[in-house]
Amino acid sequence: MRLLYKNIEFDLDFHKGRGGEMPSGPGIYAEIHWPTNSLRIGESKNIKSRNRGHISWANRQKSGQISNRESRRNGPIVDLAKRWGAEGLEHFLISNDERLVDRELRVECEKYLHNWAEHHQNKYRNLNRQRGYRTSF
Repeated sequence: MRLLYKNIEFDLDFHKGRGGEMPSGPGIYAEIHWPTNSLRIGESKNIKSRNRGHISWANRQKSGQISNRESRRNGPIVDLAKRWGAEGLEHFLISNDERLVDRELRVECEKYLHNWAEHHQNKYRNLNRQRGYRTSF
């Protein structure tokens, strides 16, 4: 499935085994956790670094090698990471359109995709739980 927003194309075709390493640079990505059929959408000025950081964070959660402060966190993503680590997690590039170098545009696109994930798709469990200005649709 492909969506167009502000003339930026989003690739929302997530097929097991077809994700992979993210490119360096700004963009929007999806994380699919196949064992729980869960979806999280994010944005970053460097999606490769962000995804590697998420994998490392998830594995530390599972192994318990985290700070006391981090151990008190809860929520669907944290609970999933504590149980699974990065096992079963696959990353997909949604868009790395060159215009996404603009942080405000990336956040606006991410917000649009969070709305899509919550209200217009029913294939995946939506794990997008941003707080603050990003949640105002």
